[in-house]
Amino acid sequence: MYIEPHGLDAVPVQEQTSTGTDLFMIWAGASFCFPSFIIGALLVPSFSWNEAVFINLAGNFLVGILIVWGGYFGIKTGLPAIVLGKQVFGYQLGQWIPTLGILLSMLGWSAVIIAMTGVALDAMVKDLTGFSSPMIFIILAGLLNASTAVIGYGSIRRFSWLTVPVMVMVCFLIGVKILTMPDIAASIDYSPSRTMSFGAGLNLIIGGSISGALVASDFSRYTGKVSQSWWGVLSGTFLVSFLLGMLGMMAQAVTGNWNPLLMVQETGAGTLLFIFLLIANWTSSDNLLYSSGLAMSNLLPGLGRFKTTLICAALAAVMAAAGITSYLPDWLELLSIILAPLLGVVLSEIFLVKRKFTNTSLNIRALIALSAGMGAAVIMPEGYIPSLSGLAGSALVYFILFKITWKSL
Repeated sequence: MYIEPHGLDAVPVQEQTSTGTDLFMIWAGASFCFPSFIIGALLVPSFSWNEAVFINLAGNFLVGILIVWGGYFGIKTGLPAIVLGKQVFGYQLGQWIPTLGILLSMLGWSAVIIAMTGVALDAMVKDLTGFSSPMIFIILAGLLNASTAVIGYGSIRRFSWLTVPVMVMVCFLIGVKILTMPDIAASIDYSPSRTMSFGAGLNLIIGGSISGALVASDFSRYTGKVSQSWWGVLSGTFLVSFLLGMLGMMAQAVTGNWNPLLMVQETGAGTLLFIFLLIANWTSSDNLLYSSGLAMSNLLPGLGRFKTTLICAALAAVMAAAGITSYLPDWLELLSIILAPLLGVVLSEIFLVKRKFTNTSLNIRALIALSAGMGAAVIMPEGYIPSLSGLAGSALVYFILFKITWKSL
């Protein structure tokens, strides 16, 4: 079995052979997950149907752009995202900031997906056989997700190539089923409740998905061309997440439930849905565990990526079993407050500051900018999209601090 040898070292130029299609498959696989359905469904009925479609489209497009930008460092250097994080924030003290931020988001999302998968599989098996044990299925989901992540990028890429076409076909069938229902026109012609502002709707999508931009270099480092990343990553993130959000919206409008899989479960497609459920969440969580393992390698460099990924898989399974989904709304809000400003500092470094890195313990400018961005995200009203406000605020403050004379820092 070939296990990826690269951890925090640079991928050699001769191994940067991944194409835009490879990146599309990887990011499309990551986008096929329950949260994509849920986020879309949350827009209904707060907004009118046309407004919800626009918010779903615009929010996912912005996320796709941010993920492409976040992967520039990997393309140019062959290094993973966590290396850029410690270069920006500092090699001794500063490195804890991006490392803990990535681990918080990647492990948390992986645990959420594992928990949802385990519970859904348990419900399906219970309907078929009467047997029920959510804990067993949570452990099973965790083991499957870890199996490709620990082997590395090549395994994730191959698995995505095998499974994404299947998931596209299943989603197409679900879409056809929904669109041919006799009451679909009446279902989407509802009166919006207006319980959420326009900015809050965008913030829901951006804040919930922005973590992908922080770790984009973990995957883009295997391609040497920016053009390949643009079309592969953007289509795999924006297009797939938008379409899955649409399925969640339609399911919510027609049935009052966010899960579109339930709409075809009664057609005798139970086995197909069982397989879809496994692989859809598998291709999402293995990406998350892979990036978690790289981030953990920064804290435990002596263990190597294989072992640190196993540790992250175990932590995610424990978090899933402990009931992390019960805290999902608060956790998503915390992510948008922390991760958007963190990404703002990193993007400002890549595209605006462009300094030569030195082996400093703590980059005070980055810490100040991050604090300013987090403050903006906290105080900004929902209508002003707190996640984007935090990102823009930290990026601007970081750039200004490097343009003024402040040699004492």
